[in-house]
Amino acid sequence: MNTLRVACAVLPTVLDRDQPLRILQWENIDAHLQLYEPLLGYAGAEPATAGSPDSKKLVGLMAERWERSDDAKTWCFFLRRSVFSAFGHEMTAKDVAWTWKRSLALGTVGAWIGSNAGLHRADQVKAIDRYTVEFTLPYSTSILPYLLTVIVPTVFDSTEVKKYVTPDDPWALKTLQKRGLGYGPYTVDESSDETVFRMCANPRYWAGPVGYERVEMVAILDPADRWDALKNGEVDVAIDLNEPAGTRNGVVVHHLPTTWRTMLGCNVTRPPFDKLNIRRAVALAIPYQRIVDEAFRGGAKRMTSCISDVVTGHTAAHRSWNYDPAEARRLLKPYLPLPPIELAYHDEFAHFPRIARIVAEALGEVGVKVKPAYLDLAQHGLKKLDRALNFFVDQDGPITIDGRYALGHDVNPPLKGVFDFTGYHSDEIDGYLAASLKELDDGKMVALLGEVQRVVLNDLPWIPLAQHSFVVGISRKVAGHRWFPLSRLRARHLSPAA
Repeated sequence: MNTLRVACAVLPTVLDRDQPLRILQWENIDAHLQLYEPLLGYAGAEPATAGSPDSKKLVGLMAERWERSDDAKTWCFFLRRSVFSAFGHEMTAKDVAWTWKRSLALGTVGAWIGSNAGLHRADQVKAIDRYTVEFTLPYSTSILPYLLTVIVPTVFDSTEVKKYVTPDDPWALKTLQKRGLGYGPYTVDESSDETVFRMCANPRYWAGPVGYERVEMVAILDPADRWDALKNGEVDVAIDLNEPAGTRNGVVVHHLPTTWRTMLGCNVTRPPFDKLNIRRAVALAIPYQRIVDEAFRGGAKRMTSCISDVVTGHTAAHRSWNYDPAEARRLLKPYLPLPPIELAYHDEFAHFPRIARIVAEALGEVGVKVKPAYLDLAQHGLKKLDRALNFFVDQDGPITIDGRYALGHDVNPPLKGVFDFTGYHSDEIDGYLAASLKELDDGKMVALLGEVQRVVLNDLPWIPLAQHSFVVGISRKVAGHRWFPLSRLRARHLSPAA
């Protein structure tokens, strides 16, 4: 049996993205991408053309095609026939409707995603016939197909899942945390243990036989050790490396664009960051290229807006903050001396401690004393949720490239963005986002998203530091790697090199 071995930092722990505990670690998402598939996706590309316009075109996956009403309030998706799970059940419209009923009932990630299109009730998603699903929206919007590229709500094999439903667990949370019961190219191998997470091929996968019958995720915490394991032939792929792009030691290292970025959060409700000029001074004091070179070891690049440049609607037309310590000192002069400021960070990502050190040094040079303050991941997260951090290193990125989703993901009401922990609110942004969701003209919609970026870059509730690359090393013995906007590994495209 041919096996693809993948080195990652830790093993997956939660395979269901709608779990109330929904631990957001990349390895969970990496496993999910092998076990499940959405209705729609993006065309993708070879690494050399990653991020090109053609690579970001919508394509059908488990839905072959889709239609909308003239007013864009009713959408029909026509499912591919003969899509089978590893358990022998064919996907039907009832599986899709049940998936949405589950997500909306649980009220976690999938429900928030659906809310971007006004989906709040299970009766808005109906099985019209065996292979047709109808979505009824409360307003005209073109965002729905882009939401259906997201990995949640997950299309489950509901026939199989219902075997594990109990009165105390009506949505099979316990089973789906650890098992993959969907229509993807792989399913969880019961021989997985604490050292290796194993998946075996779905023999009835709709897109045909996969190149590897088994995929094994092996936990190797240190990126340097993952690199050594790849060079030595112990694994075939290593993800999230700290290595320069290029070919060496029988390995190709790719730096691929992502939606993810790292930023400095500034709590605008508390001194000193309630002063706009202090936030602007901080933005001018940051040595951005040094952060890219030293903290990310080259695995990132400067940002030209508050969102990644692969996101639809991104524009570099508005103010970009560049390193200018003299101007930072001028803006700070009326406020000095400032009390010492704590900069909170965790070490779940290797670049966070390095960023905290660089920022503290840079702000010290313009007269602001900053003390890096380590918190473990749980503390950091809880304090962010309570908006109890004044100044903190953070990172996130949307799991689709639609700019309406991406900016709604980061900004407060009306979309109730889930990753804004700075206390910032702008009625002006609310208006632009609400209008963008209902704008059916793509050009006008993109212009509205440009206005959101203009306001954010002016107000600076967070300071964009760097846009991440997905740094992946692949043995020359493995062929077929493709980039997709959620820039992670898809084993179904890989096969042994000829």
